[in-house]
Amino acid sequence: MKNKISLINHYGNGNAVLKMNYKKGLASLLVMLTLSFSGTSLYAQSMGISNTLITPDPSSILELRTTSKGMLIPRMTTTDRDAISTPANGLMIYNTVSKQFNFYNGSFWVALLSGSASSLSVDSGSTLSTSSTTDVVLEGMSKTVQEAGTYLALFNGQVIIPAASNSVGFSTATAKSDLNFIYTDITNIPVTNTAHALTFGSGEILFPGVYTITGAMSIAGTLTLDGQGDANALFIIRGSAAFNTGADVTVKLINGASAENIYWVANDAIGLGANTIIQGTLFSNSAAIAVGAGCKVTGRLLTKGGALAFGPGELSLPLNDSSIDFRTVDTFIMFTGGGGVANTGASTYTSDIGTNLGAITGFESATVDGTIYQAGSTTTVTAVNHMATFSLYKNGVLILNSSRTRTHLKNPSDVSLQGFAAAAAGDTIDVRWKIDEQPSDLKDISVNNRILTLVKVGN
Repeated sequence: MKNKISLINHYGNGNAVLKMNYKKGLASLLVMLTLSFSGTSLYAQSMGISNTLITPDPSSILELRTTSKGMLIPRMTTTDRDAISTPANGLMIYNTVSKQFNFYNGSFWVALLSGSASSLSVDSGSTLSTSSTTDVVLEGMSKTVQEAGTYLALFNGQVIIPAASNSVGFSTATAKSDLNFIYTDITNIPVTNTAHALTFGSGEILFPGVYTITGAMSIAGTLTLDGQGDANALFIIRGSAAFNTGADVTVKLINGASAENIYWVANDAIGLGANTIIQGTLFSNSAAIAVGAGCKVTGRLLTKGGALAFGPGELSLPLNDSSIDFRTVDTFIMFTGGGGVANTGASTYTSDIGTNLGAITGFESATVDGTIYQAGSTTTVTAVNHMATFSLYKNGVLILNSSRTRTHLKNPSDVSLQGFAAAAAGDTIDVRWKIDEQPSDLKDISVNNRILTLVKVGN
């Protein structure tokens, strides 16, 4: 069979000025073309190769037209392909290992889609629910890769997160009983120092320990508690009578000393002079606690039986948990087993306040970031904004940056995930989900109308 080569050159007006037809065997034509191009420069807008005379399409630099033959481009292994030095953008080969055409996109080699499993997909419209607070596989949203390569994982679904609340019951009678346990826990800790004077402070630096005082103890001037580098350093100062501070007393903490591990325990009444700055829990076994104007306390005021008076000043809960179990009064900054609770002036309270017996008064002018509990039983209902998190995993490992979170504020809410993963044949890519860990009466999220798709984008 004869093959013909047509070379067409056009000026800007589209007029043909050169047309060459070679009615020779294909081998001869290739030789002639080689000789022509090696001897002179041949400029053509279009070239056509066919077994009949054709006019190449002017939009193509090369047109091949036949109904009985194909075209072969370079065939090589993946190793050979990767050994090509600085491949040109758009360079194309046939990969004999993956049996796919590959082209270089300027950054990496990409496989052209073929009849092989280059994309995988699964979908479902059923509704599923979970209350798991750790990532679990979303049932049905999992695919196993059949062919090694780089995959784009895509997920879309609708999540429903019902509005929830948390109901917590509280009994002041139980709290009163718990005060006895807490007091016993503190006083049962072995004493380490029985020789300290009745008065602390006046520039003194005190080291960790359990100090017991016979008589009425007090603080004057400045007292520094030195934790000696121990974040759990324990300071317990307890006396057999009353405990008082003078005006303008300051208790400083250094080297790891922390308010949650400091306890001032008195058998009788406790009084803080004006402008006292003190850290720790103040606990009276049987009497009142009165805090003067301008005081700043980071800790708790607790008494098993006596009135509590504060203000104006600042009272806040320590940031960290204590080594002592405060049971039902863990969130309280003021609680008495029997007595009134009174505020004076524009005080600031950060956390809960309560009494088992007595009136709570004067808080109209105060700022309270917490709950005030009158005597009796109370159920507190708090709105909970649950969050659902969806993520992509490969073989049980999170695909980086693929997680997305939704809340119940918009229901149903669409959630879309996207991630890239290099996968070997047999690797599994799946969608996992969870709900955040918040106590609530209803802890359940649902999902429907979902689809997972894996698209192979590279080798």
